[in-house]
Formats: sequence, C-alpha cells, structure tokens
Amino acid sequence: MLDVCLILEGTYPYLVGGVSAWVQTLLTGLPDLTFGLVHLSADEGQAKQPQYPFPPNLRQFVDWPLDLDPNPRCPEDTYITLNANLPQARVYHALSTGFAGMLGCQVKKASGRPLILTEHGIYWREVEVGSTELECGFRVVPDGQHRIDLQSLRHHWRVKLQDMAQQTYRQADAITTVCRANARLQTTLGAPSSRSQVISNSVDWPALAPSAFRSPAGDGVPRIGFVGRVVSIKDVLTFINACQLVAAALPQAEFYVIGPLHHDPAYVARCRALAADLGLADRLTFTGETDSRPWYRRLDAVVLTSVSEGQPLVLLEAMAAGTPIVTTAVGGCPELVLGASSRDQKLGPAGYLTPVGNPQATASAILNLCRNKEYWQQASAAGQERARRYYSTGRLCRAYRALYNKFIN
Repeated sequence: MLDVCLILEGTYPYLVGGVSAWVQTLLTGLPDLTFGLVHLSADEGQAKQPQYPFPPNLRQFVDWPLDLDPNPRCPEDTYITLNANLPQARVYHALSTGFAGMLGCQVKKASGRPLILTEHGIYWREVEVGSTELECGFRVVPDGQHRIDLQSLRHHWRVKLQDMAQQTYRQADAITTVCRANARLQTTLGAPSSRSQVISNSVDWPALAPSAFRSPAGDGVPRIGFVGRVVSIKDVLTFINACQLVAAALPQAEFYVIGPLHHDPAYVARCRALAADLGLADRLTFTGETDSRPWYRRLDAVVLTSVSEGQPLVLLEAMAAGTPIVTTAVGGCPELVLGASSRDQKLGPAGYLTPVGNPQATASAILNLCRNKEYWQQASAAGQERARRYYSTGRLCRAYRALYNKFIN
C-alpha cells in the first residue's frame, strides 16, 4: 500500500504552473514516502506530454477523464465513478474542492482512509469574479455561450462549487490552504478551525537568487513583464493599458507578456488587438509558453493584474530573483508584498499593491519603481529575504510531513 495518493485536476504533470511546481516540490522533498497520483481532466482525447519527470517515489499514476455537462439543467449531484485503477493508499490528499474533492470524499467513504484537502485557489470565488474554466479544463461558461445566459451559468456554478466545497470541508480530516485570505473564505463556508491551517507555498530561492548585485535598467532600458496564463481572470487587458501609460512616460521601455496563450484564444486575440490599437505592437512581446525563471533577472518589474489569486508562485519566484513586484491586492498577494506577520513586515515592502482593474495605479507603481533606484533596491532586498526566510521548500515539506504523520499508520 502507498503512503499518500494525491488527487488533482488538470495540472501536474502536463501543465507548468504554481500547483504543478508545488506537487513536484512535495514529491521530491519527501523521498521516503511513496505516492500515487490521480489526474482528473475534462480534456479527454487531447495529446498530453508530461512536463515534469516522475521522481522514483511516485509509484502509480492514473489519468482519469471526466465526462461533464455544463448545462445548469443537469442533475444537481455530481458523480465520479470509482474504478479498479484507483491507487490504494494510507491517506488521500485532494488538491481542490471541485471534482478532486468529490472523488476524495467518495474514496474516503469506500476505503475508510483519511482525507486531507489543500486549496490553492478557491473555485467558487474564481468563477464569481470572472473565471470561465476550472483547472481540469472544464469550461463553466462554454465557448460561444450567448451573453444572456452568462449570469445564470455563473450563478449555477458558483452555488454548485460552494456546495462541493462544503461537502469536502465536512468530510476532510485536515484542511489546508496557502494564505490567510483563502482561510477566511474557507471559514465563511463552514471549514472548522480545529481541522484547518495555513501552509504557505514555497520557492527554490537558491536556484533563483541573483549571483551579483542588481540595479534597475542597468542598460537604460526598463523591462516590464506580466508572467502567467493569458486568461480573463489574470486581467491582462489592464496590464496592457498600463503599459501604454508607462510607454508615454518612458519611451525606451519594453514590455512582455510571458506565459501560455492556448487556454483562452478569444481572450488572447482581444489582448493582441488592444496592444495594436494602443500602438504597442512593436514594444510588447507575447512570448507564449516558456520557462519563466530566466526572465526574472531580465525584468525590472514583474506585474500581476489578477482579479483573484491564492498565493502566486510567480511573485515568489520574482522576489527570490530580486525583482520588485507590482500586484493587485487580492488573495495572498498583500502578504507577499508587505509581510504576513509583524516580524515579516519589518523587512519592508517587496514592491507595490494596486486596486483591481486600475491601469493608472498599475502604471504609477511601475513608474515609481523605474524612477526611484533607492526604493527599487530596497524592494529587491526585502523580496529576496522574505522568500529565503519564510518560503523555503524545506519549510513546506516539513509541514506536510508532520501532517501526513498524523494519518499514516
């Protein structure tokens, strides 16, 4: 029997991103435990190539296709049929309260084994603020859906996902999330504090730490980058509008959108059209999917304009690399910029916080970083030290090892 079976949706090992990096860190950081992994996906039939090497302690991997109907007239209960390929484990660990959480509840009922839940993003909240797709690839608002149906569809899936979350909270033996903002949302839906805790994300800061002293725009060219998926919940349109304002003040500046473009082609087309309309076509580069880590040391500011977040790995990686950040004040982002405790806050800010959907505030923060070398270097140093001190991979792995030890017997 395996020690732990992870249940997740549409991320590891096929997509590069925060949740996938978290899984790889956990697997490699706990080599003495044996793992199985169930990957739930609504993208059945699409060619998939693993983006991460499986470590030796990942003993069983199961691809589990979902056959789901977004129509709000479908039955209210969501069933996921168990099959004989399910890994047998001492403890099951679901990484969301969506379909992964529902499968975890069914497995707990069938096997009698404990269930741990970790929420990186709060699904119902993401749908409420504009997300059209869950991590598994399931579109809550299908392409081509008539606008008159959007509000009812969002309402249906927000309520549905809240119900799924509540069911998982009731069944889970332990509940974790990555930041205090998420923990508050969990509490509003009844997650009991006696079984809940915050375990922050981690970053491999030694691999990202700059090898030499950094200063902004050393060659006279400020480079500003958004890093992440080009989807509506990231509000890349606000970033592009901010770039136009920065370009008017800093004609030599260069801008980059660094991340995959295939998740929402219609939104990508809107972003490209806006860049062209604002005269940025020759100054703003869409890189497509790429390894973002080498970019952090090239950029003078990493910008995140999301309308909803958990605790973004992008910001942790930028901080570890000594790159100041500009981010909307959503989810766990304020904790990363300002510090999560009074002791942490003494390190100083790692950049700036901005309101959601405000290109003027975003541009002003970028310009302040580019024009104030002393503040830029203070933010760079604060971010590096915060990542090193509070977000090490060792800290994350020790926390989950202690949690697993409560249930593995």
